Amino acid sequence: IGLFCVTDIVRPESKDVIEALLRDGVDVQMLTGDSEGAALSVAQQVGLSKDAVHAKLLPEDKLDFVQNSKSTVLFCGDGVNDAPALAAADVGVSMGEGASFAMEMSDMTLMDCNLHKLLYAKKMGSQVLKTIRENIFISLACKVVVVVLTFLGSMTLMYAVASDVGVMLLVTLNGMKLLPGSSEAMVLQPRGGYSEVLQDDDAEKIQADDIA
Repeated sequence: IGLFCVTDIVRPESKDVIEALLRDGVDVQMLTGDSEGAALSVAQQVGLSKDAVHAKLLPEDKLDFVQNSKSTVLFCGDGVNDAPALAAADVGVSMGEGASFAMEMSDMTLMDCNLHKLLYAKKMGSQVLKTIRENIFISLACKVVVVVLTFLGSMTLMYAVASDVGVMLLVTLNGMKLLPGSSEAMVLQPRGGYSEVLQDDDAEKIQADDIA
């Protein structure tokens, strides 16, 4: 009599990534087609509660879950069964070692399957939106100043041209802080204390170029 037990190995960074997302206020849910026992075992290893586990789901069940969600959904998966949910989610993230069909349906692929890059992408997205708002504010503020000075009779053509070029340079320099190697792009620190510093010699861990 023999007994064989086969199980998937949980990625070592999974628990840290999930804890960081939870500290950031992200509602993390597990959607899986595995049995409830297997799903609960994985959830315990990564720090998810029983209420966040949804087991024995078919592809259409995952799709319904994503479509019925009232908030912005980021779905991360690597299998063919995940493809419909990846396509329907607001942001679909697939794994480089997963099914090719899943990668085609997703918006972003983690080429080396390192989940730390999911945190990097989330943080970078927030910084991009913040920079866009800053540039819009800078542009509008300068335009308001120009209009006010024009009505006061203090604005000349030379000053108008100089202000327009100056604003263009200012917003360009402000946007350059997002380039790889800059201080803002080098530090990944979600709220709650979890921190990750992007080092050139640690490229295979969280290098931005590996996010496709």
